[in-house]
Amino acid sequence: MLRTLAVFIFLGAISVSAQRVITVDESVTRNADKSLFFAIGASALLPGMGELYLDEPAHVRPFVWADAALWITTFTSYFIGEKFITSAMGQASRYAGAKNPPRDIDFLNTMGKYRSRGGIAGQNSSPDMNEDYNQAMLREGRAVDAEFPNTERYSWDWGSSDNPQTTKNMNRYNDVLRNYRISRIVFQVSIGALIVNRVISILDVMQIHRSTSSKDFANVQLVPQFSTDGSGATLFVGF
Repeated sequence: MLRTLAVFIFLGAISVSAQRVITVDESVTRNADKSLFFAIGASALLPGMGELYLDEPAHVRPFVWADAALWITTFTSYFIGEKFITSAMGQASRYAGAKNPPRDIDFLNTMGKYRSRGGIAGQNSSPDMNEDYNQAMLREGRAVDAEFPNTERYSWDWGSSDNPQTTKNMNRYNDVLRNYRISRIVFQVSIGALIVNRVISILDVMQIHRSTSSKDFANVQLVPQFSTDGSGATLFVGF
């Protein structure tokens, strides 16, 4: 009985004189008061900003640099594509006699497939029957103006295939259109990559917020450390 009473007295003395030091792992709690929705919105606007808001500087630079490179690629490919289509329109006017051709990529592509609309040099036929757009439409059972108006603005004539220069002109024209299509593919891919970069950044901030916003204190550990002279104890609380 006396030994049990002494233990209780000793524990009571510890509770009075002990210094209580609470240690918390800040890596799992430092973002507990920060808004996940704000972090997501920041990353959706500019990838890396959500990570910056959540104090993850090491994650910021890869997203920011990737986004900057993608924006440069997007704008560059767009304006290069516009330059190519303008060049194609100029060649259509110069070599195919198209008068103020429309900025219509479908029409410009059609011009690259057929030598003329209405016959070479105004004739009703050409050396190759498939070289005349109007006749090709009629053979398919379609009206000559089914796709494009049969007007002067939508007419062209590259010239006879007997002249090697006209073939070179058409090939050069089709090369320009090919480069235009490539630029548009690059533009579309870069737009998709910008979206993917934002999605990855959003998923990243969600993972960071989940791992650094813990409010769960279920795994509390109390570790008392007694002073050597018996004057008190220090109680460490770990989460």
